[in-house]
Amino acid sequence: MERLHRQAAVIPYRIRKARIEVALITRSSGRGWIVPKGSVNRGEGPREAAIREAEEEAGLLGVVGRRPIGHYRHSNGNGLCRVDVFPMRVTDVLEHWLEDGLRRRRWMGIVDASACLRAELRQFVKAIAGRARRNA
Repeated sequence: MERLHRQAAVIPYRIRKARIEVALITRSSGRGWIVPKGSVNRGEGPREAAIREAEEEAGLLGVVGRRPIGHYRHSNGNGLCRVDVFPMRVTDVLEHWLEDGLRRRRWMGIVDASACLRAELRQFVKAIAGRARRNA
């Protein structure tokens, strides 16, 4: 049986003038939009990995949910991965961050962000919209 690799992702959002915006970043290749995501390191929980990836890949700090809003599976060069997806209400946007020379960051409305992402991530962006409205 193939080993399942653990990864964590974050859907960073903010509310601006009653509009919910989601931050997306470019892939390291510069082509295509994704959310911050990466491997869960030894001794680290998925939530901690999500917090780390948000800062390293997108330069975003904020309040990350205690529990994931869901998960999905995908295959990468290392095999099959389970990705836990966490919501993050952004409280601080850094001007410079670890991967700012590698990636671009863009704030988008829910509809535009959903349209830019792969199908398995769209449900989580839509879930953020409902969550943000309830907590506003």
